[in-house]
Amino acid sequence: MRAAATRRRGFATAAQLVQQPRPRLVSEGEPPVLICLPSFVAGSGAHQFARLATCFVRRPQASALVLPGFEAAGAIPARWDAAIAVLAAATRSAAADNPFVLVGYSVGGILAHAVAQLLAEFGRPATGIVMVDTVNPEPADRESAFAWALGGVLDRDVGGRLVSDSNLSAMGAYLGLLDEWEPGPVTAPTLMVRARRRSVVADWPTWDVADTVVEVPADHFSILAEDSPATARAIEDWLPR
Repeated sequence: MRAAATRRRGFATAAQLVQQPRPRLVSEGEPPVLICLPSFVAGSGAHQFARLATCFVRRPQASALVLPGFEAAGAIPARWDAAIAVLAAATRSAAADNPFVLVGYSVGGILAHAVAQLLAEFGRPATGIVMVDTVNPEPADRESAFAWALGGVLDRDVGGRLVSDSNLSAMGAYLGLLDEWEPGPVTAPTLMVRARRRSVVADWPTWDVADTVVEVPADHFSILAEDSPATARAIEDWLPR
């Protein structure tokens, strides 16, 4: 996958990306706006948050971002900071003048944290960060972690509609870029919604940066699928009123 990524058009700065990622409106509602960032495992995307958005009682507005490179004609980031800069700009566009909370699923929680850090530097801090079962395997374990995650996506991809050559190569690119990631401090309150049923990811700890940790009766994949009601309840109970 990493080799395939080198054959695709790339961008090294946000300014080089001609077509900026557009937020996909998942639901309409009241602020704060939830800006959702998917995992960069192939087959992931804005669709993963659709069921979650329907499970809130107070119905906050939710938008989900498509990661650069996950569409067939899109360029892929050649640098980690370029990817984060593009996602930060898309977040500001989706939030407009409203307070916003970044919601990242799986490794998308790392993206959410990095975007929050950059936006705080720009003077546009997030109201909060929600990490949905964000694991942080050691660098030596990342290949196996992503292989396991891809296997889980394939198991749920009935009909083979989600995984494609373009998002497989994008996954390879992001996996390489993750080596450039250096977490920095953020001041936004942070919630970790952790899947109670750990299965094979038990050896990969959730990222220990959250102020609040809530476990829900789910596994890594059902947490945004059939067990979305419990996830939505955990997020809604935590959201600032």
